[in-house]
Amino acid sequence: MRHSASSFRVLRLGAWGCVILVAVLSLLPAQEMVRTNLGGHIEHATAYAGTAALLRLGYPAWRWQRMAATLPTYGGLLEILQNFSPGRHPAVLDWVSSSTGALLGLAVIHIGNEIWSWRHKPRLSD
Repeated sequence: MRHSASSFRVLRLGAWGCVILVAVLSLLPAQEMVRTNLGGHIEHATAYAGTAALLRLGYPAWRWQRMAATLPTYGGLLEILQNFSPGRHPAVLDWVSSSTGALLGLAVIHIGNEIWSWRHKPRLSD
C-alpha cells in the first residue's frame, strides 16, 4: 500500500502520540484514573492494538518482528514503573492484555497488507 509523505507524517504523529498517551495513562495516580465500562484488560488491549497499528502503518520499513518484541517490553516497563505511582501496582494480567493487544494490532495490519498486495498484484492475461 502506498502513502504520501504527508500521510506518513500524520500516521507517525498519531503513533507517537499514542506511545506517549499510553505512558501517561499507565502512570497516572490511582485517584486520577478514569475507566470505561469495558474493563481494564480490554482497555489495555485496545490501547496497545491501536498504537501498534499506527506504528506499523507509519513505519512500514521497520521490521514487524522488532515491533512485536518492543511493544510488549514497553508495556512491561510501564507496568513496573507503576510501583512509583501513588495507588498503582503492576499486574501480570495487565501486561498480558497490553502485549496481546499489540500483537493483534500488528497482525491485523500485516494481514491487511498481505491481502492488499495479493488483490493488487499485476496479473498476466490468459
